[in-house]
Amino acid sequence: MKLKKYIQFIKESRSESLGEWIESNYDDQNVKNIVTKYIRDINPTIRLSNAVNILEDNIKSELEKEIKIYSQIGVQEKEPQFTVSTDLEPLIESEVSVAGKNIFSSFLKCLTSLGQKEKEPDWKNCPDNFLLFYYFPLLEANVVKQVFSRFKSLTHYLDLIDYQQNETNLYFGIRCDGLFEYGLHYTTLVPIGQFKLSKSVMKWICQLESKSASSLKKQLVNLTYSDIITLGQIKSEMKNFDPGYHERKMTPILDDRIISFGYFGCGKWDNGKLDEGELNNIKSNFSTFVLSKKWGDKILVSIKPESFWIKIYIKLKWN
Repeated sequence: MKLKKYIQFIKESRSESLGEWIESNYDDQNVKNIVTKYIRDINPTIRLSNAVNILEDNIKSELEKEIKIYSQIGVQEKEPQFTVSTDLEPLIESEVSVAGKNIFSSFLKCLTSLGQKEKEPDWKNCPDNFLLFYYFPLLEANVVKQVFSRFKSLTHYLDLIDYQQNETNLYFGIRCDGLFEYGLHYTTLVPIGQFKLSKSVMKWICQLESKSASSLKKQLVNLTYSDIITLGQIKSEMKNFDPGYHERKMTPILDDRIISFGYFGCGKWDNGKLDEGELNNIKSNFSTFVLSKKWGDKILVSIKPESFWIKIYIKLKWN
């Protein structure tokens, strides 16, 4: 039997993934026939091993079982039997429109399959009501549809993909109100799912193995849920701070426990240096502003003039 290598693959505790093993044996027509029953539309731009490895666990189990039977006793004429994955949240009626955190795991697998790994936060496109925002633009709409179709939990949201557009944008992030949100973006955000952050949920995120969540985990590792809420309040309320005339604002940036704001062309400058009196006036105005906020005693502040920018760095104190 041609697939004796499969038994060796099992005995070696899978030194390679199921997808990699299948890819290495894909020239066997019977293996190809079995795989196409589970992945009907194999996009040539996506590596076969990735397409197999991101299948839901129950489907991978059925695929593996059928190949094992073939390797032992030959081709078996049967259709795959699909069961509901216990890794998914129950798709109760309310979640057909708004998914939860476990379906976000499938969303991450889709991003990985689409080659969107280890992406950094996108501050330029971060909406005002988001504290942290990851943006995945200009993905081929048909490919996104095919990848979503491999996940039973995401097929409920295929209609959100605008098929009149050649490209689709995906996103996920943390809103200033402490909600985690993920979905699609065209001219506006089109949420697939939301879930409330908490201590346990943040721990769950930090334990995700997906490479598409690696940057998110780094951002959260030194933050508590209380920190997230405080930082969200700071970003929201800083919109009301007026340092005086300025030509433009910098998009707020979160780096570990520091959130920074910037104002270009503010104050009087001479040979690239801000007038000392102007700087003291800005510091005084900002101190007055901070004293009126509930988060005022939770922070440390540094205000620095840099190349015609006034930069305000707000650092959370450790509790």
